[in-house]
Amino acid sequence: MSLFTSPNEKLKPAEHIVKYSLIYLNMRKIGDEKLAKIMDNDDNKKAIDDFLRPEGLYTFLFAISSGDNLTFYVEPPPSEKIKKHILLVVRTHPPAKGEPPVVIDHKTIEDEIIFMEISKQILENLYQVCSEVYMPVMSNPLNMAGWSDLVSKDLMDNFHGFLAHTYVTIGQVKGRTLLPLPPNDVTSSEKTSSKDKSQLLEGSLVHWTRQIKNVLKQDPESALKNGNNPDPLTEITFWKNKSENLNSICQQLTSEKIKKVLKFLEQNKSTYTGPFSKLQKEVQIARSEANENYKYLQTLVDLFDELTSNGNELQDAAELFVPIMHTILLIWTYSQHYNTPSRLVVLIRE
Repeated sequence: MSLFTSPNEKLKPAEHIVKYSLIYLNMRKIGDEKLAKIMDNDDNKKAIDDFLRPEGLYTFLFAISSGDNLTFYVEPPPSEKIKKHILLVVRTHPPAKGEPPVVIDHKTIEDEIIFMEISKQILENLYQVCSEVYMPVMSNPLNMAGWSDLVSKDLMDNFHGFLAHTYVTIGQVKGRTLLPLPPNDVTSSEKTSSKDKSQLLEGSLVHWTRQIKNVLKQDPESALKNGNNPDPLTEITFWKNKSENLNSICQQLTSEKIKKVLKFLEQNKSTYTGPFSKLQKEVQIARSEANENYKYLQTLVDLFDELTSNGNELQDAAELFVPIMHTILLIWTYSQHYNTPSRLVVLIRE
C-alpha cells in the first residue's frame, strides 16, 4: 500500500489526513512497511476517527513525528513528547448541530482542513500571531467602518487585556515576571486625549507595581511552612530563581519602551511616577542582595549534594558537617547580606 501512488479519489478520509501530514512533515520517502504501521496503529486510528466524526467534537488534531514514526492525538500531547515542532490539523468548518457532515476527500480537504506547523512554545506562538497579525487587522479603521466609538474601544480594550494576560502567563510558565506593555500607539495617537493616555499608562504602572511587589516579598522561609521539610539545596534554588527574576525585571525596567511610558507620565505630572521610581530603587537593592546571596551559596552546592545523596550513611554525613559549617562561617563573614540571624536560621533548619 502506498498513499503516494494511489489515486487521490480512491483514498479514504483518514488516509487523506495521513498523506497530507506526511507531506507537510517532509516524510514522503517513508517505506510501505512503516507507513502501514502508522495506519494500523489503534491509537492513531481512534484519534483520526474522532477528529473526523460528524458530531465535530474535536476541531484539532495533533501529529508528532519521531524518526519514521507518526503519532496522532486529539488532545494536546504531553510536552515531553514534543521535541521542537508539532503539526496541527484544524477543521475550518466543523459540522454544526443538525447539519450534514462534510465528507473529507481529495476535493474538499484543501477547503475543510488546514495544516500548520507550530513550535513547542505554543503560548509564544499565540501571542505573536495575535499581536502581529490580528492586532493590526482589528485596529485598522477600515475594518471598523460602521462601528460606534464605544464598541470599537471596548473590543480593543478587551483584546489588549487578553494580550497582557497571555504575556504574563508566558513569563509564569518560565518562572519569570514579564511586565506587559501598553499598546504601541498609545503615546503617539492623536485621537486619544492626554488624560485618557495618562489613565491607560497609569493602569500599566499599577499592574507592574503589583507584579514587582509580589517578587520582592518572596521569602525562603515560605518553603518551611505548611509542614514541608525542604533540603538545603532548596535555599540555593530559591536565590538562584529570585536572582534571575530580578535581573530580568531590571532589564525590562531599563528598556526603551518602559522608559517612554515613564517619560510621558512625568511630562504630564502623573502622581504615580514618584512611588514607582522608589520601587525601582527597591528592585535594584533586592537584585544586588539576591545576586550576592546566590554567588556565596553556590560554594555549598557540592557539599549539600553529597549530604543529601541517598547512598550516604549517617556516619559519612556527619563528617560533612565540619566543612559545611566552616563554609557557612566564611559566608557569614564576607557576605554583605547573608549575615543576619533570619537568613542563617532558615538555612540551618533546612
